Amino acid sequence: MPVRIELTREELYQLVWEKPITYFTENYMVSYSSFKDICTINKIPLPPNGYWMKRKFGKKINKPLLPQTKSKSEIELLIRTGENSVNSNSSGKNLTINDVHMVSDWEVPKRLPKNPDPIIMEMLSDNPKNHPIVNNCRDYTKRYNYGRISVSASGKPYKRALCFLNTFIKVMKARGHYFLFCYERSYVVIEGTEIGIRMRERSKRVYETEKPGYRRSELISIGLLSFLAGEFTEKEWQETSTKTLAEKLLTIITFLEQMAKEKRKWKVENEKRLKKQAIEMKKQDEREKSQKEEIEKLRFIKQKSDLWHEANKLRVFLNACDENKDLTEEMKELVLFGYQKVNWLDPLTASNDELFINIDPYKLLEEIK
Repeated sequence: MPVRIELTREELYQLVWEKPITYFTENYMVSYSSFKDICTINKIPLPPNGYWMKRKFGKKINKPLLPQTKSKSEIELLIRTGENSVNSNSSGKNLTINDVHMVSDWEVPKRLPKNPDPIIMEMLSDNPKNHPIVNNCRDYTKRYNYGRISVSASGKPYKRALCFLNTFIKVMKARGHYFLFCYERSYVVIEGTEIGIRMRERSKRVYETEKPGYRRSELISIGLLSFLAGEFTEKEWQETSTKTLAEKLLTIITFLEQMAKEKRKWKVENEKRLKKQAIEMKKQDEREKSQKEEIEKLRFIKQKSDLWHEANKLRVFLNACDENKDLTEEMKELVLFGYQKVNWLDPLTASNDELFINIDPYKLLEEIK
């Protein structure tokens, strides 16, 4: 069985500038084009044409720096063993990949096997199971373990898509992943991370050339397939006349698992950010609460200070009245009344007044100014 190793971007970067790509295709279970795709996905620069010849003769070489990326995940490679050597008769057809639980066959057959995966059986069924619709509304928050993978194709391309998907599903399940569905949408779940997947037949736009002026056009299917992953920003792998999707299967799965790692990493970091934000918001709320409490205390002190100053000003006036020997009887009664109310107004004495028991002295003072 092949042995899996993990390399960081920096380690693989150093290796690709020390060893040619043929070294990797001979020693690891990866094709020439797949290895280049792995390097492209992880933004690892490869040596240009003529590099090895210049190195052989000791000429000066400008080695580009490794670009910085947010990704810190490791890159998996499978070491070739005797049974899957490049010289083996099964090489290029029956690629195998070591996993914790089982070894999976990577070959995409030209025809579906007699017992395809249950998901493929559902896609072939004339009476597929429908997801529930309540009150003519679809609940896109729910997930179901049965459904169909969206394939926009017909005829032979559709059959080839089923063959590809059958192998794809088998490999993904062997690697511990599973599939969920929601109406017309389908997802592969990699370690808890959902990634939307679908397939379509490629088409080209053909314009009418016979009529002058405005030209009508229509989309014509060209019989080649595309595999798409993601929802809002989809990654697409296109089949060409020289390279089928089956040859890109390893690249697709590598990308999907890498995407899942990035999403999980973002989720962990986002949870940390949200937790930090929650702590900061709690501190801010507590700070604002304390500020309001202290502002109220200051306002209360200011009110008492104003009352005390006003009471003292009134006392000065009343004392001056007492010293005046020419006061009328009516004025003398007012002075006595004034001393009583000043004592009620003064927060330091705060004598009770039955008549003013429900009156705020500060508001009263504001009204009679």
